[in-house]
Amino acid sequence: MKYWAFFILILLQSNVKAAPMQDYWPTSSWKKKPLEALGVDKQKFKLLTDYIWAKNVKYKTDAFLIIKDGYIVYEAYDRGHHPDKKHMFWSFSKSLTNILMGIAIKKDIVKLDDYVHQYYPETNRKKAKNIKLHHVLNMASGFRFYEEHPLNIILSDSIYVYYSEGNRIDVASSIAKRKMKHKPGTQFNYGTHEPILAMGILKKAIKNKEIYNSFPWTELFDKLGMKSIHFEQDLSGTFLGGSGGWGTARDYAKLGLLMLNNGNWNGEQLLPKDWVKWSTQRISPALYKPKRERGQRRLNIESYGSYWWLNKKLPMNKHRPYPHAPEDIYQAMGFRGQTMGVIPSLNMIILRMGSDGRKPKEKVKRDKMYKLLFDAMGLDFNPSKHKRKKGGVFL
Repeated sequence: MKYWAFFILILLQSNVKAAPMQDYWPTSSWKKKPLEALGVDKQKFKLLTDYIWAKNVKYKTDAFLIIKDGYIVYEAYDRGHHPDKKHMFWSFSKSLTNILMGIAIKKDIVKLDDYVHQYYPETNRKKAKNIKLHHVLNMASGFRFYEEHPLNIILSDSIYVYYSEGNRIDVASSIAKRKMKHKPGTQFNYGTHEPILAMGILKKAIKNKEIYNSFPWTELFDKLGMKSIHFEQDLSGTFLGGSGGWGTARDYAKLGLLMLNNGNWNGEQLLPKDWVKWSTQRISPALYKPKRERGQRRLNIESYGSYWWLNKKLPMNKHRPYPHAPEDIYQAMGFRGQTMGVIPSLNMIILRMGSDGRKPKEKVKRDKMYKLLFDAMGLDFNPSKHKRKKGGVFL
């Protein structure tokens, strides 16, 4: 079956409500509403802010925004950060890359069924020749790649491809030459290499350096009014779509608003109408048959779509990755605690930028953050607390 047929199947089976339309667009600036618009218990909400902004802890929050119905209802900064100060995106950049690739597909620059060897002949070899763009977008190309090496972080391929002599000149090309470990589409393997290769494919497809260099701005940033963005490129000119972005919290939140509105911004449909659903409500097929490896287990038990983390329960798990958040939440996440949760059912965006440590005790616990927020809103999304009647109805 052609891969595009999955789009049709998803649309026919979906009963997700249509995305809400804005009564204004924050292209020039965001509008605000008081916290009361969120309908929170202020004493319980203080438990959230006390946790987010706690002192004498290992995790450090730099920015925290809550956006409801397109309005900022809470915004605060710390550690010298402010609304106009850029923050490193880390792997937030992956979700940005998802949007750019969606735009390219809508403009018919690339297709999901394109073979990677059409753009990188290095992959026209045994085991690699069947890699398609949709495998790359689902973290399932099959390349041997350790995002975080099980023995030592210094040995991680995510560092090697950026900084080693030869590879750093043309990162996407070096990825295309990597050895294969799995048949394409059979094993999920989260890694920075996939979105970098995706941006390399986009460069090859555009075939014009000037147009490619301006593509993120002319097709996305300028239209959303994202004036703060800096998007790093390697020495060959490929955008480092895995972790190379910088910008303000307010600007990055506009990407969440674009997704909430199903890829539409102020009446212009920037993304294919089924792109958001395909990227954020459909689990990467390779995740259903994961081969757990040392150092990769956490990355293989959380559900994932296309460069967005999902909150869907996998067959091998006892519960959703974030039981205190709605099932339809999808997240952009990055190193050192970067988190943006987009919740269609509540028309909300929760954005947190930080500088956390590497160990679990040095990080903000995302599920606790959501629990404290939704407790303050009088909402409970944890099904394990409810008794179940016959027929599966929760009380």
